[in-house]
Amino acid sequence: MKPGTLRRCKELGVFFIFLGGIHYAYYKIQNNDSLVPKHSRQELFYVKWIKDAFPSLKDKLGVKKD
Repeated sequence: MKPGTLRRCKELGVFFIFLGGIHYAYYKIQNNDSLVPKHSRQELFYVKWIKDAFPSLKDKLGVKKD
């Protein structure tokens, strides 16, 4: 194993955990009726792209459409 590879893996792990936390918090807020009215909810750009690219995931990801 090259020197620095372990450090790079740790940094990438922390980065992805951070992004996952941001994603989770954003959708927790967006799906909370007392914080964001249903007509004002928005998707993150990459979730819109995933839903367009994979129609079978439309009901499983992102803001709930009730």
